[in-house]
Amino acid sequence: MREEDKPENRVEILTPQGLESSGAPQKMRMKKRSHCVRCGSCCKGGGPVLTKGDLPLFLSGILSHETAYTIREGELVRTEGDEEIFAAPMELIKIREKEGARGCFFHGEEAGCAIYENRPSQCRAYKCWAPEDLLTGLEKERLTRKEIFGSVGILLEIIARHEEKSSYGRLSAAFERLAQGSEDAVEEIMDALQYDTYVRPFLTERFSVPGETLDLILGRPLVETVNAFGFRIEREGDEYILLPIETEEQK
Repeated sequence: MREEDKPENRVEILTPQGLESSGAPQKMRMKKRSHCVRCGSCCKGGGPVLTKGDLPLFLSGILSHETAYTIREGELVRTEGDEEIFAAPMELIKIREKEGARGCFFHGEEAGCAIYENRPSQCRAYKCWAPEDLLTGLEKERLTRKEIFGSVGILLEIIARHEEKSSYGRLSAAFERLAQGSEDAVEEIMDALQYDTYVRPFLTERFSVPGETLDLILGRPLVETVNAFGFRIEREGDEYILLPIETEEQK
């Protein structure tokens, strides 16, 4: 039996386009996809998660600190497709999305992937016909800031301090207390937001760190991601105001 004729490698669909000699509807055979055809569907959903095997892409200049960012442990992120929100179970580093869009930074509508021959490991491993295989071994293989900045001790110290003062675990717990009516929770949330806001220009001014790399070093600014908790931030001078996001029903 030929490989394409095996039951597990074909899909049969009843069609009204003709009849067998027995009078039954004819069947149309469709081969299951088993390789990448560069359709770009996966690229349009966002940038890939990077693994330790992708570190040479940074060293060779194919990837840069400006084209990647960090999702911190506990950060609330949206799943692709169903748009559900969940807390990231671990630190992940991803290639940036295009500004104002969901597509991968390196994907173009006409040209496709700009770094296809040197694409990250997850892109090579991803099978759109079997997406459940994607997360296998990710916890062990994922690239972290420690691997990227391991030789720069001062940066690792700043990252550790930032996690201590502005972690998503701390924020999540504070928002839970706020929902229960705790007044102290607001102060803790604001402390975390103010530290995150303060340390970014400090890195730029004190250590000449380019602003474009801050999302990789510290993750995305809390003033942008806090809305996943149902709140938004308004600034008046040097002060921040925490306000609930109104739903359509509340307006």
